[in-house]
Amino acid sequence: MKKPIIKLKNVWKTYKMGENLVHALRGIDLDVHEGEFLAIQGPSGSGKSTAMNLVGCLDVPNRGEILLDNQNIAKLSESNLATIRGSKIGFIFQKFNLIETLTAFENVVLPLTFQGIPEDERKKRARKLLEQFGLGDRMNHKPGELSGG
Repeated sequence: MKKPIIKLKNVWKTYKMGENLVHALRGIDLDVHEGEFLAIQGPSGSGKSTAMNLVGCLDVPNRGEILLDNQNIAKLSESNLATIRGSKIGFIFQKFNLIETLTAFENVVLPLTFQGIPEDERKKRARKLLEQFGLGDRMNHKPGELSGG
């Protein structure tokens, strides 16, 4: 069996809201293997967004381990988490989080620029990604001209 690319082991996350403690996650475990398609569902307040923020390197747990490609990210610095976000994590939002003045192509190229990827490679990757998502013919459109569906 393949090793998981994402593994949560006994992960806890507690937030302080005013004087109250909110136990967003209480000892969750999860394995996600390469090629798996996963849907996380549950009622409002059940910890879905908290879990995604932890796996996405946007937050850290109070307790437990989060392994991405067998690397424990639970205790990494903000700088190291930012590096992982830039190289291994991708988010697809229902609402566009794109720069309105840039084209779809330019919006995809931009984060690759921050990674120091050479220009020719950035353009090649951006074209490939946009084509994979059925946007090959919309590369030069601005976000306001794209569908949110």
